[in-house]
Amino acid sequence: MPQASQRNRQPATQSKARPEQLTKRAASSTDDHVYGLVSVLYHALQGAQACEQYIEDAEKANDDALVTFFEECRDQQNERAGRAKSLLVERADDDSDDEEEDDDSDDDDSDDDEDT
Repeated sequence: MPQASQRNRQPATQSKARPEQLTKRAASSTDDHVYGLVSVLYHALQGAQACEQYIEDAEKANDDALVTFFEECRDQQNERAGRAKSLLVERADDDSDDEEEDDDSDDDDSDDDEDT
């Protein structure tokens, strides 16, 4: 029987790029700091969801200490996700304000053209 480390090995012919890297390349117009926030938000939510399963497993095993630990982990992941979401919303608001200012300046330019 193969050892655990051998079972999880990928064939050498497969691409070494991880899905996160492929996503980042596809969204190359996204600023790195915004991408980082989205990534932290995504992984925090995934972690919180995983903790739900761990909590159920610990409850089935009647291990109160693990239940408490996994609940704390879930809560921390949810807090992290909430903070990342707030920071992301702030930056989205800043970007929309910048776009509105750009639109306003474009309107001013077109008014000048009409006067000449």
